[in-house]
Amino acid sequence: MAMKKIKLHVELTKAEEGGYVVYCPELDITTEGETVEEAMAMIRDAAAGYIDVVGFDNIPAFSGKILKEELEMVVNG
Repeated sequence: MAMKKIKLHVELTKAEEGGYVVYCPELDITTEGETVEEAMAMIRDAAAGYIDVVGFDNIPAFSGKILKEELEMVVNG
């Protein structure tokens, strides 16, 4: 099986009870860790497991089935 190098985006948010929550929008998976380093290790592990289970070609973000566009808006606030 050929290896593929991919880039994923992650969003880290401080958790209310401490630690960090990390979300990967391409895979729609979330995990957490006590530190940024632990949270990043957890999302890397979760992403690898997810890809192993569903298969790379079945991930919508990489299948070419999803169109991505940027949306710029003005909002009240």
